[in-house]
Amino acid sequence: METQNAVVGVQTNQNILLNDPNFVQSLLGIATNPEDLSWYFKLEEAMKQLETVEVSEYIEQLRLTPEADKLIEERYVGPQYKLEDLNRNCAPGTLGYVYYHHMTGNGIPAYDYGAYESPDDATYIKLRKMQTHDIWHVITGYKTDVLGELALQGFCHGQGPTVYQTLIMIGMTLHFATAKNQILNKALDGLFEGWQRGRDAKPLWSVRWEEMWDRPLEDLQRELNVLPGRVLLAD
Repeated sequence: METQNAVVGVQTNQNILLNDPNFVQSLLGIATNPEDLSWYFKLEEAMKQLETVEVSEYIEQLRLTPEADKLIEERYVGPQYKLEDLNRNCAPGTLGYVYYHHMTGNGIPAYDYGAYESPDDATYIKLRKMQTHDIWHVITGYKTDVLGELALQGFCHGQGPTVYQTLIMIGMTLHFATAKNQILNKALDGLFEGWQRGRDAKPLWSVRWEEMWDRPLEDLQRELNVLPGRVLLAD
């Protein structure tokens, strides 16, 4: 009976969401201009009606992995570091060295995520995903352009899907289907390859990346079974 009620709750919330003009506007905003980050925050805000059911199920799924369960309990955010220290202390080819050049090469500032409060599991998980997003770019090799972001969302979906993540993929795919139709096939190939790589890889969410800056990136990819990509990585 409890499961049936939960399913009914999800369906009801979805119906409300589909009739929400803010939700429709944010999804179309991503399709129109996927590089405008404000649309993703607006989509997340509109989806709060689904949050209770979806997030609780996602947390339960994560906690099935002992390492992730411990990470959540500890509210792990990793030792504090400065980007310039990674460049100074990490040898070429290591995770820290490649991450430094990824961040500085793309003009991405180093945020002090340790300053964020995470009073509950859902807030912490959101924080940790923000904190490690660009590390996942490095470990997968996907760039920060729209093609790379779509492929990375596919990888994340292969690791464990969420409704929010799926909607981002829909919005981005709609962007290629309308504004950049000439590379739609490549975008879809990248998305599906990312999804397959995510399914093949070991769970990455619970990895304590900040303790591995001096590890060779190729060794980590091999240990975590992050297989080489072929669709987008050759660009």
